[in-house]
Amino acid sequence: MAAEYENFRIVAEKLFVSQPAITFQIKQLEKELGVKLFSKIGRNIYLTEFGRLFYQEAKQMISQYDKSIETVNQYKQGYNKTIRIAISPMYADTILPSILHKYTKHFPDVELSIQVLESAEISPLIKNGEFDIGLSCLPGLTNVKTVKFHTEPVSLVCKHDGYDAESGPIIDALELLENNIVFSDNHPAYWDSLKELLKYKLPSLKFMKVNQTYATKRFVLEGIGVSFLPKSIINRELLEGRLMEVSVPFIEIPTASMYIIYKFEHQLESDFVSFISNYHYS
Repeated sequence: MAAEYENFRIVAEKLFVSQPAITFQIKQLEKELGVKLFSKIGRNIYLTEFGRLFYQEAKQMISQYDKSIETVNQYKQGYNKTIRIAISPMYADTILPSILHKYTKHFPDVELSIQVLESAEISPLIKNGEFDIGLSCLPGLTNVKTVKFHTEPVSLVCKHDGYDAESGPIIDALELLENNIVFSDNHPAYWDSLKELLKYKLPSLKFMKVNQTYATKRFVLEGIGVSFLPKSIINRELLEGRLMEVSVPFIEIPTASMYIIYKFEHQLESDFVSFISNYHYS
């Protein structure tokens, strides 16, 4: 802090100690190192050339100290391995909780570090070694391994009309699409081909791009428009009677796939890939 502020009074105030205490600590450090860290010009102090060098080294020492304490704490908590996972927002909202719940029961000594990222970002970060595993809507790029572990149907959905299956009117997909905004681009894999199919059949469709499946589902639930969403995203709302699936007989709707992306086949990664690949998806 003294190096950052070059003002012992400010450092003393921030640490709630006296200024002489700061001066004493700096002098003790200079005595230990055998070199002056600060020079005084008038009433102002400045880092010496050695002080600037030592400041960078000190930051690394503190960083390593923090990492070592974290490692020790992990060990005390029963963890001895960490796996870094990058996951797309769609999975974070659907399959992730149940998968991780079962994984942690099978591998209690593994700590999970999870970050939610867009699918397009995941593969480059795996390749660069910033993450160990990616769960993505897109296959990996070059120099990483990709395993497709699940494929599911995509459905046209709208807000439920309140009728039961027997007494309700049949909803015509053409009419529904022509009379509503179609929320698109919420999944990175299937929308390009799906839009081409829809535009060929219904050239006057009104599309609105929404890049998150969760936000799209909320808009559809509010009755603002309709969309094509993967089954895992809408299962609960269909069971609760808040959304309706509408048959689209005039086009072949693409499917949505899930991919595991990884670079190394170490035991930790191999166990995780095997667990995810053999998990039962409903």
